[in-house]
Amino acid sequence: MYYKGLKTTDGREVEILDYGIVNKDSGADYKNARIKIENSVFSGDIEIHRSLRDWFLHNHKGDGKYNKVILQVVFWDEDFPGGTSLPVVMKSREIPTVILSEFLTKSIHDIWKEIINNPSKDFKLPCFPGNEKIDSAQKKEWLRNVSMKRLNYHSVRLNQRLEFLEEIDGSKRKKCNWERIFFEYTLEALGYSKNKEQFLKFAGKIELEKIRKAKLNIGEIESLFFGTAGLLSNLKYKDDYIEQLKENWEKIKEKFKPETMNKAEWNFFRLRPQNFPTTRMAYAVSLCREMLFSGFFRRAVFCFEKSKNTNKDLTDLFLNLQVSEYWRNHYVFGKKVNSGIKSIGADRVHEINTNVVLPLMYLYSGLFDKSDLREKVTDYYFSVKDKSENEITRVMQKQLGIKASSISESQGLIHLHNFYCVKGKCDDCSIGKQMFKKESNPGVLKIILY
Repeated sequence: MYYKGLKTTDGREVEILDYGIVNKDSGADYKNARIKIENSVFSGDIEIHRSLRDWFLHNHKGDGKYNKVILQVVFWDEDFPGGTSLPVVMKSREIPTVILSEFLTKSIHDIWKEIINNPSKDFKLPCFPGNEKIDSAQKKEWLRNVSMKRLNYHSVRLNQRLEFLEEIDGSKRKKCNWERIFFEYTLEALGYSKNKEQFLKFAGKIELEKIRKAKLNIGEIESLFFGTAGLLSNLKYKDDYIEQLKENWEKIKEKFKPETMNKAEWNFFRLRPQNFPTTRMAYAVSLCREMLFSGFFRRAVFCFEKSKNTNKDLTDLFLNLQVSEYWRNHYVFGKKVNSGIKSIGADRVHEINTNVVLPLMYLYSGLFDKSDLREKVTDYYFSVKDKSENEITRVMQKQLGIKASSISESQGLIHLHNFYCVKGKCDDCSIGKQMFKKESNPGVLKIILY
């Protein structure tokens, strides 16, 4: 529940006993609802608006379809025609109104983030189940359109970071800046769900060019990385490897003077050992070494430009990165395991390729006018199979009647959910335009119903 302690604009306590049924025809948004205001229970309709002014702007006054409205829920408190007066229906009955934004338990940003990343099992698309009447070919065509919006969305984010880096050093199109954003956002993807923000924060503290100029070896890079991440502090275990890391760290931190993180920032709880920050950090060290000293970015570009099997070669590029010997049989410091550790799996590589490599190559090909490269990137996007699923793609496939088979279709479903369905932008959606004539506010409804 994202709200509590609802009260009307005149201070009366409100409890929604039954939301009723979503109305997809003209009239109030919810039919046959039951609410309790103070000690009285009312049955009727509920109307949802973004702001107080919408009742008047939508010309509900005098419309008999709204005579049974018992509650208006608006999101924002804005000035509206009529001053402080409430909406009035038949026989001058004023409609109690709740301003939802005043009773939210957390910020709207956090609410949207939770709804998008953790869709309710009871989530229903505004167009479900009626969209089954729409031709599948039309749905697929719209999904293809939306998937390109998704690719651009990721590319714009990378470009914003690139422009910031170029503004700092005053130069354009330097290879080191491309390597840096590749490194930063790959680390973010390595962090999975519980450590992605931490890894992105960490990556921003690492000066790749300084490491290149200093020609640090893998042991020294490990000391720099684990030390900067705060993961060397208060270690209760001792072995030769740990002692060497600490010794190197004391020397390196004097030279690099990195801004260190707090060890407590990292999440280990309820993670599979393969996803532990320590394991991922060891992989990040190998990525850094390959990026700086073995042309990893250039080889990624070649996977599109010269490879006969781009997907295999691109995946192998990441899978073949070798971590140091210690991290082949340790998930954390001081605890050795017998079985060999797989530092990264094909599923994680697939996510990196989807959310980092493809948008980065799409951006790179555009800024350098490499039309052949851009064509190969988009071909990959539309043709490579995608068997991965999450809560969003599962519910979208089921309720749209579409089976996603490619990366682009999976990404299109996610973008459609995040930027159209959840936010109630049915009027901007090709499917929604065919389904609805009446303006609706599904975005606000989600906050009320979740």
